[in-house]
Amino acid sequence: MLIRTGHTAALLALTVVASCLADHQTVGGGGPEVMTRYGKVRGRYVDNVAVYYGLPFASPPLGQLRWQPPALPKPWGGEAPYNATFTRPSCPQTHCDLFSPPLVCPSQTSEDCLYLDIFTPKDASVNTSIGYPVMVFVHGGNFVRMSGSTPLYDGRKLAGTRGVILVNINYRMGALGFLVTGEAESDAKGNYGVLDQQAALQWVKDNIGDFGGDPSKVTLFGQSAGAQSVLLHYTLPSSSPFFRNAIVESSPIAIPYKRFPEAIVLGSLLAELLGCRPRDMNCLRSRSAMDIARAQYKTMSDVSSLKLLELFEPWGPFVDGDLIKAEPLEVLRIGDFSPKPLIIGTVSEETVVYIYSAWNKSVSALRYEEVLFALYPAHFLHISARYPPSNSTSDERETMVRMSTDLVFACPTRNATRYIRSRGLSHVWLYVWDHAFSFPGWGPVAECEGRVCHGSELVYVFHSEWAGNYTFTHDEQVLSGLIMDFWTNFAKSGNPNFAESGNPNFAESRNPNFAESWKVNSAESGNLNFAESAGNPSFAEPRKPNFEESENPNYVHSGYPSLVDDSSRVVKKGRMDEKVVWPAYDANGNWPNFRFKSPAGGVEVNYKGDNCDFWDTIGYAA
Repeated sequence: MLIRTGHTAALLALTVVASCLADHQTVGGGGPEVMTRYGKVRGRYVDNVAVYYGLPFASPPLGQLRWQPPALPKPWGGEAPYNATFTRPSCPQTHCDLFSPPLVCPSQTSEDCLYLDIFTPKDASVNTSIGYPVMVFVHGGNFVRMSGSTPLYDGRKLAGTRGVILVNINYRMGALGFLVTGEAESDAKGNYGVLDQQAALQWVKDNIGDFGGDPSKVTLFGQSAGAQSVLLHYTLPSSSPFFRNAIVESSPIAIPYKRFPEAIVLGSLLAELLGCRPRDMNCLRSRSAMDIARAQYKTMSDVSSLKLLELFEPWGPFVDGDLIKAEPLEVLRIGDFSPKPLIIGTVSEETVVYIYSAWNKSVSALRYEEVLFALYPAHFLHISARYPPSNSTSDERETMVRMSTDLVFACPTRNATRYIRSRGLSHVWLYVWDHAFSFPGWGPVAECEGRVCHGSELVYVFHSEWAGNYTFTHDEQVLSGLIMDFWTNFAKSGNPNFAESGNPNFAESRNPNFAESWKVNSAESGNLNFAESAGNPSFAEPRKPNFEESENPNYVHSGYPSLVDDSSRVVKKGRMDEKVVWPAYDANGNWPNFRFKSPAGGVEVNYKGDNCDFWDTIGYAA
């Protein structure tokens, strides 16, 4: 049983209230209207943003369309506009609240779930000549839970204050999205969730211009399973035309994709739980979506706890030899992809929620070493020496967190980044999020209180603390502004430091002392250095951010100046009220990495260098 916080129930109630308000509030004073190829659409104005909820990007995958590639949506036509003023149900799932904070768990589900939500600046559909940059978000949830329409991903702050259009998408998950029963024409062949994502991207390419977006300026971003999806699309030739930039937040890159034999075993187990023969598609289609979701959850509990990497993700994409010919990390290693500008990173304690959920009581040193041996029998002694059992406690779960965070997230992310960089692409930026919430009750695992758990950055990316009735501290306001600036600058220009290609950052240009106070110099040692001006009064007496200015989409929040000490890999942390350049990931800069942390963070070099060198040597295939 998971350890729960006392705040989860209250937060769930707030989430349900927020969802009901979004679903049933009527359009006052007439909402924005857009004419599309499918017919007229009417949305809502919310906080100076035009919102269009629940637009279908594919036909409902019901009946014979279950376990089929997505089909085009049908035009609605007629004089009455399509009602895009309320959210639609999310894709079928169970037990979301056991693993995730309520802000990402849907209140309603349905197999008819292939919808997307669009958030635009208020005048975007009127001034379509502007061509706003578009950010398409793919939600996470281990490919079995969550939704693009939940309050955490509300796009009103990004669209309303940063001059971009945000699109949140749904896709089929679990067995409905990834079941494999065989290779015959009548069989379920898996990867339907990936095809749904491609269908949503095609819809955006074809239709976002009607909403004021520029289809040639699409940035694809996602977190967790959504980040895995983004990295997969980054390597798929069939997805390449749909976006120009990508942001990958906390992708568990080391989790292996299933091959056909493994996928068949999982599909057979599901069929057995549903009372069907393994390849009896008529029987499987006769079962309700929720029966399938419940059976899928039982298949997940049948995975052995010794198979640590499989615990993360029993359902998901598999290598079918057609759509997906190899895992993304292997494609990147070979170099058979089209490089695009990329931001990629992780949080500092990724696996706390996974380890403490899988092992809900203390893990002895002996049990820990059994897990290591099961994972890597050939390298057991080397891994045990690198991550030795603690001598000060009888519980080795913290050691397991450190080891698995490096193995599954941090080090394969660094490895992928170096593969991409080796292809000659200089536009790659690496980060680590290292800030824990100032507020309690974020999720169902008590051990995440005060820690930087998986997904910790999301509430800051979307500035959606209001949806949970939380309040950011002053420093968190600035931190959220910083990551929003980096993400949206990247969407606009392909560089997190510039809102427009080739133009200096507005926050830098507005400070006449900036250029002399914080210079990026090339040291002979290869380290990145920021020169400090002792006479700069703004460093001695920082100005406070003007949050009225921050509501201007052209205003760029101030960031983190940092001083790298040549003798150390750890940065000297500066103030949060000046803008610092986030250097691209490059060997000449000693592999710089941006650490997001409040009240001070900044650039550091060779993050987790020794540990990641170790994993690069022995490999990530457990």
